[in-house]
Amino acid sequence: MDLSLAEKQVTEWAKEYAQALGLKGSHIQAKYIWNPGGFVNQSYRLSDGVVSRHVKFALAHKAPSLKQWAMISDYLADHYNAPRLVQEVTHEILPGYSYGLVFEFIEGHPLSAASNPIPGVQKVLKTLNRLHTDRHIQRKLTSERVQSYAAAFTEEYISRFEEDLQGIRSERHLLSFVTDDSIDWFEAEVDALRQIANQKPCFQKQATDVVHNDINWQNILINDHHDFWMIDWDELSGSGDAAMDYSVLLWPFYYTTEWSFWRKQILLLTNEETLERMELYFRAKHLDDVIDVLADYIEAESIPDVREMTQQRAKETHLRAYADYMRLYA
Repeated sequence: MDLSLAEKQVTEWAKEYAQALGLKGSHIQAKYIWNPGGFVNQSYRLSDGVVSRHVKFALAHKAPSLKQWAMISDYLADHYNAPRLVQEVTHEILPGYSYGLVFEFIEGHPLSAASNPIPGVQKVLKTLNRLHTDRHIQRKLTSERVQSYAAAFTEEYISRFEEDLQGIRSERHLLSFVTDDSIDWFEAEVDALRQIANQKPCFQKQATDVVHNDINWQNILINDHHDFWMIDWDELSGSGDAAMDYSVLLWPFYYTTEWSFWRKQILLLTNEETLERMELYFRAKHLDDVIDVLADYIEAESIPDVREMTQQRAKETHLRAYADYMRLYA
């Protein structure tokens, strides 16, 4: 994808719909927002020099997730510090991206960049705990099937690992730093995680938790007053596992001396079974840093403007995480 051309196309569209977007058409500019976690969606910042908007475009197979978000966006904004929806985009602006959402732009920075992230994590932890039992959202997502915690784990990690590994196999020539033996080992490890989830009793109950499903620190924005916003609700589910959300949020603490404190916080909010499932989610999260970044490395080939920095980040993350994973679990 040519990002300069894409920015021009988005700018022209925004000027045409400036009034609906709450912008002054003659001064609008669109700027691509780099997502180091992948290229499933395309995001841009729209600005007329005074007011800004965030627009997110989805590929056709991802559009249902954004449409679901749009359906309950007001409720999420009012109760869960989600960005407020301004406009739906129902026609194709960029080739292949048939749907999108425009939100108010949040003037904040990711929690990952905070000098002291703990106050933000504490607030988000309590908010997630409230989300997990929100029956209003549960009713809105009635079309979702009932599944076990093991099936939720498989859907979140195992299926994605298998899809990633298929792409890694097909584009093997791009990954000079990955051996065939390593890929074989990745596949065996993925199968091992699946078996653990299918065998552990704590994974056999029904998964009826309402979950964000991607609450990493890049998706939590904060300001200097410790106000926070939870963004990227694409993966919202009413048949998920609270252990998934907690594991992603607390991942940066897991291998540190601070983990004992956060472990106690989880027990105050939930129970031992949730904590037990978190242990496998942490292991899968670690393996995600080994495998998923290789898929990002390959996908970056299609966007030359950000290819170098994406591939450098992906390679460094993979090599570091692979060595650590082998030390801890192999």
